Amino acid sequence: MEKDLSLKTTHIGSFPFEEPEEPITLTFEHVDIPAWPQLSKRKQESMIIQFNEKLPGFDAEKGIIDTSSPKFEEEMLKFYEDYLQIVEEKNLEPLNTYAISSEYAKGFHRFLEIAKEKDLDVVKGQVTGPFTLAIALKIETGENPIFREDLRDLIVKFVTIKALYQAEALKKVGKRVIIFLDEPGLSGFGSSAFITISKDDVLVMLNEIFQILKDFGVIPGIHVCANTSWDIVLDSEVEILNFDSFSYFDKFAIYADNIKKFISKENTYIAWGVVPTDSENLEATNLEKVLEKFNEQFTQLANALKSEKEELLKSSMFTPACGLGSLKKEQAKKALEILKAFKEKIA
Repeated sequence: MEKDLSLKTTHIGSFPFEEPEEPITLTFEHVDIPAWPQLSKRKQESMIIQFNEKLPGFDAEKGIIDTSSPKFEEEMLKFYEDYLQIVEEKNLEPLNTYAISSEYAKGFHRFLEIAKEKDLDVVKGQVTGPFTLAIALKIETGENPIFREDLRDLIVKFVTIKALYQAEALKKVGKRVIIFLDEPGLSGFGSSAFITISKDDVLVMLNEIFQILKDFGVIPGIHVCANTSWDIVLDSEVEILNFDSFSYFDKFAIYADNIKKFISKENTYIAWGVVPTDSENLEATNLEKVLEKFNEQFTQLANALKSEKEELLKSSMFTPACGLGSLKKEQAKKALEILKAFKEKIA
């Protein structure tokens, strides 16, 4: 079974820059699959705000969904009408209503301008995942949308539309498009705060988006930057699972049966986050240490899966452990340099 994204590298999204030129240059120089840079130094590009333009009831100043607003019901109705046009009837015209503006994603628009001059096979985009958004946002009462079925559904469908808008724009600069759902919030799944939210609840949220992305010819991926109940993600319809292998490999590897089932499917990949993206570990590491750690982990997982190393390698991609936005600029460059050198050694 051929897997043509085998050993490919990409990045997660965020960079510690306020302007897009330098991170875009770094992206094209250091990874196989270019992804547009999220400029996390800019307030509008924080992951809980960046993709909320035109979200019904969203008050940007207060950072809440105001369901008591007189316009809320009207905005909800209009959104669902547009959603059905886009998803059910494949009419892409209403997507423009939910465009990601340059005010909220400066790097996205500049990336599109630069990428159209290149002949790209695969490009990547990213959007805040529905679980993370639904536990991070609040309504006017202080409640999280995750606990209200109607608002949970709204967020899932809104994330879907934002992902599709992005994907359709990226299709103009790349033959194939990957969209990652960034789900750091999944590290909180199962905690007492979300005890009423089941695995099936989360799977329904994720799979609705993954399936629609596939229907539109988009490769769905997910990034979880810490630990979670990995069976949820591995049992989902996702095709690329990205995790921080540098810090959380042992927690991931205990799901060997789920991993084996996942990678046995066509066009599925484990994207190893091999380069640390926290300052302390990054400062203390180098290419040799990253290679040594990966080789130990890779051998351990291959043995646990009772799999040939060659087969596991075919199902592997590589990234930094997480976004680079929390680092200093020189550290972000170092992480990408190590990743590029790592790929040259592995390939």
